[in-house]
Amino acid sequence: MRAPYGQRGQVLPFVALSLALLMGFGGLAVDVGYWEFSQRQQQNVADAAALGGAQQLLYAGCPNSAAATTAAQNDAANAGLRNGGNVTITIQNPPSSGPFAGNTCAVYVQITQKKIPAFLTRLFGRSGGVIESTESVAQVSSAGNETPCIYLLSRTVSTNFNGARITAPQCTIAINDTANFNGATIAAPYIGYAGAAPNENGANFTQATPASMLPVADPCPEIAGCAYLAANPPSSTSCTSFNGNGYSGTLTPGCYSNLNLNGANVTLAPGTYVFNGGTNFNGASVTGSGVTMYVTASGTPPNFNGVRNMTLSPPSGGNNAGVLYYQVPSNTQAPNFNGTSETMSGLLYAPTATSVNFNGASGGYLVLVFGAANFNGGNAYDFAAAPAGGALVKQAVMVQ
Repeated sequence: MRAPYGQRGQVLPFVALSLALLMGFGGLAVDVGYWEFSQRQQQNVADAAALGGAQQLLYAGCPNSAAATTAAQNDAANAGLRNGGNVTITIQNPPSSGPFAGNTCAVYVQITQKKIPAFLTRLFGRSGGVIESTESVAQVSSAGNETPCIYLLSRTVSTNFNGARITAPQCTIAINDTANFNGATIAAPYIGYAGAAPNENGANFTQATPASMLPVADPCPEIAGCAYLAANPPSSTSCTSFNGNGYSGTLTPGCYSNLNLNGANVTLAPGTYVFNGGTNFNGASVTGSGVTMYVTASGTPPNFNGVRNMTLSPPSGGNNAGVLYYQVPSNTQAPNFNGTSETMSGLLYAPTATSVNFNGASGGYLVLVFGAANFNGGNAYDFAAAPAGGALVKQAVMVQ
């Protein structure tokens, strides 16, 4: 059947209209896809900036708006966005609103970008592009319920756990070389080694068995008190000598060029003790709270051989918070913690000492950072869990 002459060509406007609609929908699909891609990229930058700001707070302390802002801006720039022009980057430490408002260890980042290009949809009124805004929050947080408490950093010297009894149900153990566990009993949720497979003859692992891992880094930069001492060493001038063998009394903080307290009954008053020479506590009874012991490059690490009692804890606040013992990394000599009764808490830091003797400890939250060590056989080591929110090793984590 033939269409009347006057109706010929009437379908063409409908075809044209349909093509326009199809082009519009196609253009919308292309542009929306690009906008979503652009927003995802922008969100990645916001996340990187927030994490960078929070990471800086690990070292600068909370709050520190200037340090967090500089770090966040640098990370955003490295990821491809700088503040200015069509890009506005807002950084707050602490955040002024939202669920983390007032949290001095949180960093809020908002990125707003104008004139995100439109392609085909610009023909339908989008010639100026669109505006996209993304937000992110990161904060400094404890490393989790299972926090590291034993770091053995040497890549060439093994550690001996032979016959030792270690109870650390919420503590991980990281060994950068290998270890001897012969006859040991170890209760820990994670035991990692980066060297050869360890010797496990007769060992009993009640939670996790040793597993291969990548080497771990020195955690000092992530421990505020340790990082502070690394950057701000206490004075080692005007040091005094004290021969107090058999002494009974209180020792005052300061720098000691020579300190002998063999057989003493001594209380360490709160403060920082700088050991710039020989230091001996053999057979002594040593107590003290709020104490930091600092061994210089030329100092001899202390001997606590045969101490009758050692009950020591670090400062709970201030620049040295959490640090009981700090030995500068250039000093490779080994301290000896060989006592019959040892209750310690806080950080014991001798990262390059590879023959540390550690003769048992109990009762406190303790973090050990040595090159390698001897956990003497037959002794018990009880590592308490970190207090809520009080783990020494922190990390920057995304929270929003």
